[in-house]
Amino acid sequence: MARISKVPVVRHDGKATLVPKYVIVVRVSSFSFRFQTLEQLRECIKYYEKKTRPSSRIAGKKLAAELGEDWRRLRGWDVERWFERLPMYLLEEPKRQKVLKALSKALAQAEAGKL
Repeated sequence: MARISKVPVVRHDGKATLVPKYVIVVRVSSFSFRFQTLEQLRECIKYYEKKTRPSSRIAGKKLAAELGEDWRRLRGWDVERWFERLPMYLLEEPKRQKVLKALSKALAQAEAGKL
């Protein structure tokens, strides 16, 4: 069973804000996903809908456009994308289906304003 909640972001720098910010937290299969925007949530759903994983190879031209011409020095963890940091057990078929179901439910609740 998944837990879906909307948690306020607490600032630790001592500055106050008039506009409260929230993070959508989806806890499923002993892992917590945190999304700042609905677009991030949709992107994660698209990733988990695919049974075959995309390649982790990034074209040099794309890296140069995003990181600048010194991208070769940054090729370690700085270039790692969000889906490359997910635990591998979430990609097993039964858990992938649970995650996809929970993320879809969270998106539906967020779009309906029920969070």
